Amino acid sequence: MAQASLLKNIAASIIVSTAVASTASAFSYKMNAMCFMKDSTSKAEAFNPTAQEIKDSGSSFVRSTPTNVTETDIKTKFRVASLSKILVTHWATATLGPEYRFKTRLYITPTNPDKTCYVHLAGDGDIFMGKEMLSTVFKQLKPILTGRGCTSISQLSYDEKFVVPMGPGSAYIVQHRDDGTYRGADPDLFYGPLTTQKALTHFVRNYSQIRVKTIKPSISSEFKKYAEEVKVTGYSFQSRPLYMMMREFNAYSSNVPPNILFERLGGVNGYKAFIKNRLGMDESTVVMMNGSGYPVMINDQKIYNEVTCESIVRIIQDLDHMLKAYKGSKAFQLADVMAVGGDGEHYSTFKSLYGSDTFDNTLTGKTGSADKAITFGGALSTTDGNLYFAVLTEPDIYDQRNLNKPRTYIRDLVSILAERVRLKKFDYTQVGLMNPIDSASTLVAESNNLSLKMK
Repeated sequence: MAQASLLKNIAASIIVSTAVASTASAFSYKMNAMCFMKDSTSKAEAFNPTAQEIKDSGSSFVRSTPTNVTETDIKTKFRVASLSKILVTHWATATLGPEYRFKTRLYITPTNPDKTCYVHLAGDGDIFMGKEMLSTVFKQLKPILTGRGCTSISQLSYDEKFVVPMGPGSAYIVQHRDDGTYRGADPDLFYGPLTTQKALTHFVRNYSQIRVKTIKPSISSEFKKYAEEVKVTGYSFQSRPLYMMMREFNAYSSNVPPNILFERLGGVNGYKAFIKNRLGMDESTVVMMNGSGYPVMINDQKIYNEVTCESIVRIIQDLDHMLKAYKGSKAFQLADVMAVGGDGEHYSTFKSLYGSDTFDNTLTGKTGSADKAITFGGALSTTDGNLYFAVLTEPDIYDQRNLNKPRTYIRDLVSILAERVRLKKFDYTQVGLMNPIDSASTLVAESNNLSLKMK
């Protein structure tokens, strides 16, 4: 009986294995481009492991999927998915600086005879504005209003630069790390012309201890005219430093914050001008529609960010050099804006694949996943300086059950690349989870000269 049972189990196992193999055979992926660039040069090179390297790696993924990357491949645009977040990080670092803090201003009108007042929020494009920050600010605002004899807000207005994302469906105000859906979903579902009002309405109804009668938009130019006629009292509060926020959206691959940041910096046309002026790149090598890498719908067609492998490594190199040259409160490096390898990260999209000692404080990176694109890019720290790299693969279908295959393929290729150099650990201490508020979130009285403050 025992032998019969064993044979039955073996037969069942064969059936299951055959079914899995059949499913797996329907999924395939290919290499589009892989390249690397040494810190001491400005020329990217195509990467192809040698036959001996493939054998020594023991990787069935590398053995079964040849790279065959050519010089033409690394100069050809491909979909980059969330590697786009590295590009917007580069843009923001060059334009605002890593320690920039978004400053939101809050204005209060004189109290009316009915003990009401008007409050206006003038935004700066804070990319993590949400429940946490507003809860902190409104808690501070209540005693200020009480001291002015204002018992309720007759109108709460906000300008075009004050952006608060909300959850789709039953509109709720988001926290900066709500759930996986918020991080990976279509960012256009979470913010737009109407979301700030809906999000503020939800916040006031559910979390504010201050009564608010109406909430409405008021563009900055309109409010400035109004404030020139009515004496208003101004306060301001600030976000966390930008480098912390960028590290957060890179480690978690959140889609909404980098899209807001991309628009804050100037959008599509602004990026074209920036990258042309900064690195001499044009649309033949870089096409950026947003900061997240999520496809944009134009005329019912999905349009993707597309970048050449060569351009990606040049941009990562330039980002690295900018951070190291920045003079601020500390010495900066790529690890301050991107997740690192090893098991020290609280979370990163690549921790499960790059958590070994080999990559512990030797790797900074960013993953990307989209239709026809599984990507990875970053830098390896070596005794000869950083080695910048990018890998762009293309699955035939976006099948979550099988996407770990190209990701493992990429990891094995990066491991082979790492074997060619002498890795050197960089000095970086994990800082843990980012809280979107700190001491700078305190309301600070502004100058009475409103004309100097309104922009």
